[in-house]
Amino acid sequence: MPGLQRLASLMQGALVGAFLLALGGAFIPGAVGHASGVACVLVLIGAPILRVSWLTTSWARTGDRRFATMGVLLLLVLTTGAVIALVR
Repeated sequence: MPGLQRLASLMQGALVGAFLLALGGAFIPGAVGHASGVACVLVLIGAPILRVSWLTTSWARTGDRRFATMGVLLLLVLTTGAVIALVR
């Protein structure tokens, strides 16, 4: 599937990007290093969310309702946890 190849390339790019940002966060002093570390954490959080969203959309388009439903429920649990964390 060409869509899965694009997803794999995107995830590989996120891996390399997170590694480089982590190196920047670890070895660059000051505000730039801090921003690099924060960006690394955002990539590490965002990449799996993007992957689940991509796959859920793909499953919904192909008519696999069970997997699409599980993907939506997983994203709902993630969103609920984020809302609870922000409210507290």
